[in-house]
Amino acid sequence: MGKRTKIECVTERLTNGPKHHLFGFHDLVISNSLDTKYLCLEVDAINRPPLAGELHGVGYVENGEFVRVGTTTAMNYPQGARQQWVPGTDFFTVNNLVGDHWGTDLYDATSKQLVDRFDSTTHMLSKDGKLAYGLDYARLYRLGVYGYPGVADKYNNEPLPDKSGITVMDMQTKESKLLVSVKQVAECDTKNDTLYGHHYLTHLCVSPDSSRIAFLHRYPLADGGEMTRLMTIGANGSNLRCVASGFLSHFDWKDDETIYIYGRAGSAVEGLRNSPIMNRPFVRFSAELAKRVIRVFIGKDKSIVGRSNSFLLVKDSPIKSIVPFAKDIIPYDGHPMTCPQNNNYCSLDTYPDENGIRDLMLYDFAKDLRIDLGTYKMSDEQPDMTLVDTFFSGVEPKIVKAVTPEWLSFTRSGLHCDLHPRWNSKGDKIFFDSIHEGTRQLYYIEVEKIINS
Repeated sequence: MGKRTKIECVTERLTNGPKHHLFGFHDLVISNSLDTKYLCLEVDAINRPPLAGELHGVGYVENGEFVRVGTTTAMNYPQGARQQWVPGTDFFTVNNLVGDHWGTDLYDATSKQLVDRFDSTTHMLSKDGKLAYGLDYARLYRLGVYGYPGVADKYNNEPLPDKSGITVMDMQTKESKLLVSVKQVAECDTKNDTLYGHHYLTHLCVSPDSSRIAFLHRYPLADGGEMTRLMTIGANGSNLRCVASGFLSHFDWKDDETIYIYGRAGSAVEGLRNSPIMNRPFVRFSAELAKRVIRVFIGKDKSIVGRSNSFLLVKDSPIKSIVPFAKDIIPYDGHPMTCPQNNNYCSLDTYPDENGIRDLMLYDFAKDLRIDLGTYKMSDEQPDMTLVDTFFSGVEPKIVKAVTPEWLSFTRSGLHCDLHPRWNSKGDKIFFDSIHEGTRQLYYIEVEKIINS
């Protein structure tokens, strides 16, 4: 059985209003190597998704002040602009519009100048900063709404494009190539008769030694749901493999051979939903019929699916190895990030409970110990729904049809504001986004004494 404790911590605010400030996702280090500058974005509105062409401030906090050095139109509230430091330097990258497509801007935080532009996107840099791995944000926006508005998906008529996927770019020569295509991923470790609908790749994450890349492969199911596969590939494009499939969510590398991710994998339910029979025309015409077939196999108690979810330790190996952990103390989804200086710890949050409260915590792998650090309330404000069609121009119509005020505030506008905890470079502070004081700002908690105790 896992253990749980609570430590009273002081929450410090890094940024101030009246404008909103955010970092975004949970898988990037926020500070430079000296831990003196902290990347973030500055935005005017958080009660709606960003509009195509809308400019957002790019910069960093130094000595308690936000230093604005540029702008970007490549931004979404869950993941920001994927702004990140080039390791060991005071340079940082930000995704932005380059010509008519998504690319990368490079800034020098010392001179406060834009110093270069690249034609490929940067979702995550290698640990030495020499390579940039990117995603097709136009396709990701259309199918997964984690991309950026304003650029059409060039392959919107192709379910399995062979020219869209993960790119790798040399930061010195600017040479860019496709590391792996959507088509290659979809055809890896699967049967052609299970491939249904339009596929996309998302949530790319580089291993600690930069030798492997992990990412999620997602595609729709005939019953109206979505299949997710956790994939890995060598940094040189070799040894592509699926290490887990099912309902899978947020993840990070624990070490060079192990990934931890929330969800369920390899269950009979997922196997049936992804079965060729479920995608045949006589079944596929009715999502409700497909759901009824599944209920026959799993029974009327649908909570069996929810009870099977947990965090999973997944080995990056040709032979699948998936082991649940911490289910009794962390039974729900969150956004984990491994401490960059001590991989025995990860930071983690929760989605809001019925009272809108989100928890911030540490998890100690060695002790199977959850350490609660603080609670923060989400906003009760409702999102602006007046321009929904404009907000989601270019997104698949079936996704737009599902938009409600509750859905929008939870998943796409800044109102929900996941904490998305991430570490500083020294690994002694946890930074997070929050709206509990009325505006969206960055906060942090010092955890050095906890980790070293």
